[in-house]
Amino acid sequence: MLRRGTRLGKYRLERRLGRGAFSDVWRARDTVENRRVALKIPLPEIVREHGRAAVEYEARIAASLHHPNIVALRNADWCGSRLLLASDLALRSLADYPAARRSGKVALRVIRDVACGLAHAHSQRIMHRDVKPENILIFEDGHAALADFGVSRFARGASETFTEAGTLGYLAPEQAYGRPCLASDVFSLGLIACELLSGSLPTWPFHWPPGNAQRFNERVPPEVRPVLRKAAEFNPERRWPDAVELHRALEAALALVERRQHRRPPGRRRRPIETVSPLKLQAEEFRKRWGSHLSMRFNCYRCELPISESMRFCPWCGFGDNAFTEISTAPLVCPDCERGVQSEWSYCPWCYEGRFVSNGKPPRPDPKATRTCSRRGCEGQLRPFMRYCPLCKQKVRRPWIDATLPDRCPGCDWSVSREFWHHCPWCGRREDRTSKY
Repeated sequence: MLRRGTRLGKYRLERRLGRGAFSDVWRARDTVENRRVALKIPLPEIVREHGRAAVEYEARIAASLHHPNIVALRNADWCGSRLLLASDLALRSLADYPAARRSGKVALRVIRDVACGLAHAHSQRIMHRDVKPENILIFEDGHAALADFGVSRFARGASETFTEAGTLGYLAPEQAYGRPCLASDVFSLGLIACELLSGSLPTWPFHWPPGNAQRFNERVPPEVRPVLRKAAEFNPERRWPDAVELHRALEAALALVERRQHRRPPGRRRRPIETVSPLKLQAEEFRKRWGSHLSMRFNCYRCELPISESMRFCPWCGFGDNAFTEISTAPLVCPDCERGVQSEWSYCPWCYEGRFVSNGKPPRPDPKATRTCSRRGCEGQLRPFMRYCPLCKQKVRRPWIDATLPDRCPGCDWSVSREFWHHCPWCGRREDRTSKY
């Protein structure tokens, strides 16, 4: 059994750094060179099960990769029945590096480093297959390097299948079905980028934008956003095919950001005049007057102007794909439209598609409801601007009229504000500014 102080060849073990499915990792001292190293030791059962040739295969892969952003293998040797893989000792892993979560610049620097190292591996047709924060190491000078190519395989044809590697939270969908490719590593890195820059790890079905879109947009320059979005694309055919393409696109986007930031007007420098768009002023004025009444507590993903959860479309830009997962105040979220639902509802009242198993309790009086379902015998209570009954899914026939909204949409006949809105938030109809709603 390995313990602190154990001597293995020229190495003396000092502290266990971690244990994975394939190996133990120790901080050890090289007694010949008198320096600390990270010593990776494949587990005895792995050696017995797969044989020496299989575990030596890992050493050959790691030894074939020479790049500043890939953890270098300094030595590989057998000590009795144990294979010892020595590499440089890092400061910590990305999983224990809070600076990358606090600072967008630090996070982008880490992603840039990893993309560079992964591109080098992909250029040699080597997949990592387990890109995750624990396998990204941060060194004292701040640079990041990708470690643990122990589950890598040389990329082969699409007819090959693989099942024995990968970490679930960062696993590409095609890899989960046993058919990984170089783009699978790109997907894992894309999820890590979203997690660092938005504050939450994207989950199935990986809709864009990430959970906290506002935070993501504040920390990521506009030129870089489409690059990361394509990296985290669920469909591998629409994703970057490998890290070489990802790294090339990322470098080009960051170069554009750098040129924009260093561009200076000729002559005397003047303080820029901050301008606010008329649409934003309109939205702010409307929010002050009636935002609380209409529960406009959220911001549109596209224009970042106020909307409410009951609106199918943004009244300012007409965007119809807003989601409220992790920001809704409701206890549950519909998996189809991603709007909040109550536990006693059987159907989603916003999109019709969502079906749920209610908790079996009779519906409690809903303080936010202003109507009851028109179907005979149904006790469904309707909140303003619901499209369907949450208990029987009966479609709402009578238009919703709100006294604070003086106009009516000619498309759906529901209340709107022609003075402020550019689109009907209920049916998406674009307002003709030259005529009445």
